[in-house]
Amino acid sequence: MATAQLCREIVQGSELESRKAKSALGYKPSLDGVRAFAVLVVMAWHADLPLFGGGHVGVDVVFVLSGFLITTLLVEEWDRSSQIDLKYFYARRALRLLPALLGLLIFLQAFALIRLHGGYFWTVQKSIVASLFYCANWMRVSNNASMGPIPHTWSLSVEEQFYFLWPPILLFLLPRIRKNHLIVLLLLIISLLAFHRSVLWTGEASWSRIYNGTDTRIDELLFGCAAALLVGTEWFRSRSPKKIIDYLCFPAGILLLGFLVRPMSHRTMSIYGWVPIELAIAVLLCWIVSAETGFIRKALSFAPIAWIGKISYGLYLWHVPIFFKIGGLNLPNTAKTITMFTVSLTAAAFSHHFIERPFLRLKAKIRRSVQVPVQL
Repeated sequence: MATAQLCREIVQGSELESRKAKSALGYKPSLDGVRAFAVLVVMAWHADLPLFGGGHVGVDVVFVLSGFLITTLLVEEWDRSSQIDLKYFYARRALRLLPALLGLLIFLQAFALIRLHGGYFWTVQKSIVASLFYCANWMRVSNNASMGPIPHTWSLSVEEQFYFLWPPILLFLLPRIRKNHLIVLLLLIISLLAFHRSVLWTGEASWSRIYNGTDTRIDELLFGCAAALLVGTEWFRSRSPKKIIDYLCFPAGILLLGFLVRPMSHRTMSIYGWVPIELAIAVLLCWIVSAETGFIRKALSFAPIAWIGKISYGLYLWHVPIFFKIGGLNLPNTAKTITMFTVSLTAAAFSHHFIERPFLRLKAKIRRSVQVPVQL
């Protein structure tokens, strides 16, 4: 009996090591910390806190991180099976993203039916439809003030449009082009998109078009895709590239903090700004996933920070309408800020535990094979 048990443990251990070998990334609490950083700086920006005038950097972090994680998942599936099951990919994405969004939109619809009337009621109706069908960013392009209490859903629309386009494109390219050549191709496309963005700039009126447009922001997601492909190469796993990343991570962090504290003008951002931001974020992500130890990685993995990262999606969804409502109350600024953050965290925790987690469990059940979990 003891011998049989030992054999089973050896076999199980071998299977576990095999699964680990198939995953280049796996679950990293530090990436939850990155999510926490992103959503907290956006919240601080929306709360008009000092030193967070460039808090939109949090959205940039989420875009690059999303491209990085999605590409890692897709490439790992390709490396395992030489195929990408798009049906299961989109099913998992829907189970991850739709329930929390529907919870917010249903709540907003109920509030509108009870409390709103007139023109603003119809503004909210249009914003709900635009958010539900992931075209809120283009609605903001046409009228920047038309999204009522949920203008921030523009970024969800950009991400979903990217999710719709990138997986089938990647599935088409992977059997036809080497990964290192694909990285070069992505960098070329990113350069063309950056040039396109600078050409679109004609004055302040064009800022809404540039800030919200899919074609003018998707290069951030593609930078994350390129970083994921780079991290997955044998060349990167050698010692030299990691040393280069170690040298670059400090100036990249300083650059990112500089943009956070002292934001650029709309003109400068449109012509020059996003390329250094997305490059700095990509460098930091490569460093975080490849570093074995370090204070920053430990800080990002700290349990309370990682917990905020886990509920960050709901926190991003709920904080804007909550800030919008509480911001109108006659309260001292400090009390108002504390109340906004507390209520937002409470709503996000409720959404995560009672809406998102049941669907996340269902998401795990529909996987066709056992995998090391990837943070998506």
